[in-house]
Amino acid sequence: MKTQLLISTNNSLLEVDHIFICVNHAPKVDFFEQAGLMFASPPMQQVERGTASQILFFENFYLEFIWVENEVATEIYAVRTGIDFLRRSHWQQTQISPFGIALHQQSRVTSSLDEDEFVRSQSQKTELQLSFSSDNLVRQTEPICFVIPDAIALPTLLKNFPNFQKKFVSHPLKLRKMTGIEATVAHSYPLTKPLALLVQNGVVQIEQGISPCLQLTFDNHIQQGVLDARAINIPLFFKF
Repeated sequence: MKTQLLISTNNSLLEVDHIFICVNHAPKVDFFEQAGLMFASPPMQQVERGTASQILFFENFYLEFIWVENEVATEIYAVRTGIDFLRRSHWQQTQISPFGIALHQQSRVTSSLDEDEFVRSQSQKTELQLSFSSDNLVRQTEPICFVIPDAIALPTLLKNFPNFQKKFVSHPLKLRKMTGIEATVAHSYPLTKPLALLVQNGVVQIEQGISPCLQLTFDNHIQQGVLDARAINIPLFFKF
C-alpha cells in the first residue's frame, strides 16, 4: 500500500473519480429505479476483500455501493490493509464513516483499456494500486480519501468508449453532473490533513453530526428535487 498525502506532484488538480458507501446489504434496486436511477450492471464480486458492489454512473463520477458477502475474507483484508469494510458497513452501531472518496489527476488520460478490462480492474483492484494517507486511514470516523491510477480512472473509460455515456449515464431522473459533496461525520475533528485539503479546495464540505450521512448535489439543484435513501437505511441524500 502506498502512503502519501493527497497532493498533486505535477501541479495538476485532483478531482473526484468516484465515491463509495459501505452498506449492510445489496441496495434495493427498485427504490432507485422507481426514482429514475438505473444501475449500470449486475453486482460485481471482489473476492479478495469479501465484498460485492453495484454502481450508478453519472457524467463526472460514479457512486459505488459496497457490501460484505464473506466476513472471513473481509476481516483478513482489514488486518492486512487497515480498510475494514465490515465495520464500516455497520456504521449505525460503530459510528465509523461508511464513505470513501477516490480522486484522480484532472485531465490526465494516458492509458487505454477495453471495456471488459475496465470492469475487471474495478472488481479486482487492490490496495497496491491506490495511494492513501496513513493518518486518514487510521481516522475511521472520517471518509477514506485515496488517489487512483489513470488506467482505472473514469475519464479513461469515457474517452475510450464514447457510447458508454449513452449506455449507462442516461438516467430517467435526468441527473447529469455531481456539483457538490457534503459529508456528515461523527467525532472526527480535527480533520486529518488529506481531508482538510479537500475541504480547503472546495472538493467536499464536512459537517459534524450525530450520525454519518452523505449529501450529493447534482446540476446545482436545478430541478429543486430531493431523494432520501435513508428510507432504505442508506445514509445518502440526493439534491437535484
